[in-house]
Amino acid sequence: MKRFAPLFLLSALTISGAAFGQAADMKGMDMKQGCMDMKDMKGMKDMKGMDMPACKDMMKGKASDSKAQATSKTGVVHKTSAVVKALDQTNGKVTLDHDLVKTLNWPAMTMSFGVKDKSLLDKLAVGKKVDVEFTKQGSNYVISSVK
Repeated sequence: MKRFAPLFLLSALTISGAAFGQAADMKGMDMKQGCMDMKDMKGMKDMKGMDMPACKDMMKGKASDSKAQATSKTGVVHKTSAVVKALDQTNGKVTLDHDLVKTLNWPAMTMSFGVKDKSLLDKLAVGKKVDVEFTKQGSNYVISSVK
């Protein structure tokens, strides 16, 4: 039994050393990838009823169907209904609690949008229900029409 104790101790140290070595290799790992990559979701605040698979697909830029995925890259106009939650006249932004956006595979959520023309802000008031059209410009989504 006394012969096995040093062998056991040596094995335990070897295994734990290998584990620490692997952890050290993860220092350069790019942690910006995966579900937490939200660069295209600036201003997002609340995701009502969102399930994790939809979250992961949305954050990876995947749409549930190939047509929506192909069109989201070409500057397609997206449409949704929403309630105005906040206005930022100075920066030309509006926070909307919007319904689902089928073309982007987005669930209903609250998020901020820029406006193409600041005069669109005159059509908005906190608490007002509106229909909006928006497009992706760079990493932001910009409202181009309010009805």
